[in-house]
Amino acid sequence: MILRKLLLALAFLLGAALMLGFLHQFARSMIYPGSPVPFPRAEQLARRLPAARLLTYRSADGIALRGALIPAGKPEAPVAIYFHGNAESAAQNLPFAEFLASRGIGVFLAEYRGFGGLEGSPTEDGLYADGEAAVAALVAAGIPGERLVLMGRSLGTGVATELALRHPPALLVLISPFTSMVDMGRSIAGPVAPLAVPDRYDNRAKIARVRCPVVILHGTRDEIIPVTMGRALAAAVPDGTLVEVPEASHNDFPGLEDLVVQEIGKRCAR
Repeated sequence: MILRKLLLALAFLLGAALMLGFLHQFARSMIYPGSPVPFPRAEQLARRLPAARLLTYRSADGIALRGALIPAGKPEAPVAIYFHGNAESAAQNLPFAEFLASRGIGVFLAEYRGFGGLEGSPTEDGLYADGEAAVAALVAAGIPGERLVLMGRSLGTGVATELALRHPPALLVLISPFTSMVDMGRSIAGPVAPLAVPDRYDNRAKIARVRCPVVILHGTRDEIIPVTMGRALAAAVPDGTLVEVPEASHNDFPGLEDLVVQEIGKRCAR
């Protein structure tokens, strides 16, 4: 009888482990749909943006990474490391970076593992390692830390917020941020979200400990990440600014480029 109970208990635990593994795999497929669009070759990028250059570097766990540096042309200009959303690649943000550079803000488009044709599989710890490597690559390229702005959009706000804790920048800019990935998962998984979502990206728990000014830009019509999440983060930031944009949704954010230039320009001397 005891042996039977033990076997039943083991079978239950094995089934639970398999189910949890399936839930984690499914959750990651939702968190990281990704995009395979790579950066153009160096000569192609140079024809489009003569001052731009591709940087290659590695994460601490050995993943080969790539990013595009689009300088503003002035040695004293701020440089924003941009961490993109989950359904795009860094290369797809070249027009955004080009606009900011034309307005006096340099941009480094940092790519994640598993995106943009790069090797590896994305996870929370993996993306943090990729962000660390991006910061190190810029410092190695001669960009001083006091000129750095960390900027993230959607998924990228989780990376930017973690990096701001580790390497306080001149400014942290969050576009359409979420409170945590678990909170996002509650709309699908309900009360089991804390078990089903393996990657937390707990912005709410971290934001109050960030030691730099924070700007949050959020569309009031955001149908993916509700503006209430942006408001909750702003309420937790001692030195924070929330800008709500009435006509903006998650993927349609009119005037975003001008708004970013305006907010960075207020706080970072150029």
